[in-house]
Amino acid sequence: MGNQSVRQVPHFSFMKRQQDLNYRMVKTLAEANKDLPMKRKVDTYEYESLEKCIKTDQVPANHIAELFTDKEFYKWYAKRNFSTQDGV
Repeated sequence: MGNQSVRQVPHFSFMKRQQDLNYRMVKTLAEANKDLPMKRKVDTYEYESLEKCIKTDQVPANHIAELFTDKEFYKWYAKRNFSTQDGV
């Protein structure tokens, strides 16, 4: 059977890549839609659950865009999720 060397790509690197892609997509949608007229008001009790769903890629992009037209939700989300080095 010999000494076979099989390089395995750690699962966490794939997950990190997916998180990075999701972060960039959400940030782009947020920035592009934050100044548009509000299409959907987000109740404050929904903030944390929506945040979790957005971060785990459970919300379609068109819905995320609508959510970020609510300026209060945008400010809350940006403060918690977009780092200051990103310019927010």
